[in-house]
Amino acid sequence: MNVPAKRRLRVMMALVYAVQGAWWPLLAVHLADLGISGSARGLIFSTMAIAACVTPFLAGQIVDRRVETQRALSFIYLAGGGLLLVFASGAIRDPRILFALMLVYWLLTVPGYGLSNSLTFRNLDHPREEFGGIRLWGTVGWLVAGWGASLTLVRFGVHRSGSGVNGAFLLAAAISIVLGCFCLFLPKTPPLAECRSIRDYLSDTRELIGRSDVRLYLIAAFTVSLTTPLMYQIVPTDLQARGLPRAWIATAMTLGQIPEILALAFIPWLIVRCGYRGTLALGILAWSVRYACLWADPPLWPAIASVTLHGVATACFTVGGQMYLDHRSPPQLRAGAQALNVMTTTGLGSLCGGLSAGVLIDRLGSRSPWIFAIPCVIDAVLFAAVVVGFARRPKGISTDAKRIDVARVAANVVPRATEAESSVANKTTPLSTPLKASRATDNKIRYKSLRRKGAARSSS
Repeated sequence: MNVPAKRRLRVMMALVYAVQGAWWPLLAVHLADLGISGSARGLIFSTMAIAACVTPFLAGQIVDRRVETQRALSFIYLAGGGLLLVFASGAIRDPRILFALMLVYWLLTVPGYGLSNSLTFRNLDHPREEFGGIRLWGTVGWLVAGWGASLTLVRFGVHRSGSGVNGAFLLAAAISIVLGCFCLFLPKTPPLAECRSIRDYLSDTRELIGRSDVRLYLIAAFTVSLTTPLMYQIVPTDLQARGLPRAWIATAMTLGQIPEILALAFIPWLIVRCGYRGTLALGILAWSVRYACLWADPPLWPAIASVTLHGVATACFTVGGQMYLDHRSPPQLRAGAQALNVMTTTGLGSLCGGLSAGVLIDRLGSRSPWIFAIPCVIDAVLFAAVVVGFARRPKGISTDAKRIDVARVAANVVPRATEAESSVANKTTPLSTPLKASRATDNKIRYKSLRRKGAARSSS
């Protein structure tokens, strides 16, 4: 891939996460200003998880079989920008209408995360080596948009009671509309499964989920997602109770994204050195250690420092898992595989985790250190399960693909694939076809060619 195309992918990733980063951290403030009750707020926050259970896999199938990915992304973010303008108007204050509109917004836009990942994977020559350097710009976009929204709102009087945070929605709408237009200039990414029947598509999906290592990853991803809602539902109030001023809570919560950027930069090196098993296990271990620190009921500053482990965990497990699932999926199923990942984590996992966090708060109280014991133990058990049950080199992965020049990875200098390699890589092959079969075919063709040349020389 040429340099301008990579730059477009970086800009796309930054804008995708900037849209949510501009308003999502301030949604609780907005709803409180409007006088929305706690239970209604919980339902509005759950709309993203509900939508992630419904639309990502359907959108993935449509993109895999019918629509170019960049055009689907353009529609998603243009429509999403229009809905954000409705929120920015400040005219909607009824919790039932807010719930309905927020649900429609997420039903439209939540597939965008999986589709942006699949588009990036499709257009990189070496996704395992290059994806981390592209994905880290998403974290940068979230940080810049969040800080920009906060500064804008403070500048224009966000602290007025009942005023809401309409400026944050307006900023997010502008970013979303710009992103929707920008997506039309992304590399053309046509569907790879347009000639395959829906039965073949579902058969490939079942076979992918049937693989023991993929199934173990999906189970681990779902279980980890049960514990991550504590990061946003309990930790902010816990830090405030430990003495952190209210104005600095949002800043403290972004500390996890700084090490996330660094970890994403080193993801290729980690995968080469430790494999996917070691990278995923490191992410789970970071979450477990973080909750163990809070379980110990430390003073304020160690509690704030533990937030940084969230960024390491997100980079190693969440992003590493996206890369792993793409690595194990056939070309014609990659968008659907990323959608399945979003459904498992952002959808079912986050929905169940959010409801479970509410039960823990009601039974133990938000200030009890024992509330962090449960996610700590869950993540520790998952760490052991991944280390023991995850194959170091899953069946079906080429051993040649594991031999990557570490110096080339670190320098991020990747040679372009030859035209022949690109044509082979872009062909739609069944999921069950091993790589050895294609090598055997190449060897047979080469052998027959040599025999013909020998026969020609002997006849002359």
